[in-house]
Amino acid sequence: MVQPLQSVSAKDGDSVQFRCMIVGNPPPDIVWFHAGKPVKLSTDFNATHDSSSHICCLDIREAYPEDTGRYSVVARNAFGSATSSADLSVRENEAMRGSAWICFH
Repeated sequence: MVQPLQSVSAKDGDSVQFRCMIVGNPPPDIVWFHAGKPVKLSTDFNATHDSSSHICCLDIREAYPEDTGRYSVVARNAFGSATSSADLSVRENEAMRGSAWICFH
């Protein structure tokens, strides 16, 4: 791990990016974790790795309080592994606190 992850604070609904630089030969397999469990990649959680710049990112489209916690990236190849971790803190939207939404269909 050349450049480790940095902890992030965000407001409810903000987009968040974890970014690090990973160099390995042969190129490593990269897996992201949240609270010790693999992140399920989707349109809301997107992982990228640019092999030319070695920049590796986890983009969270909209962060919510339940996304708070420790995120880790693990890079593995035939010669070993490296891990970097950082925390995400998502603050509840003050305007929404105490509100209730009721939907009728």
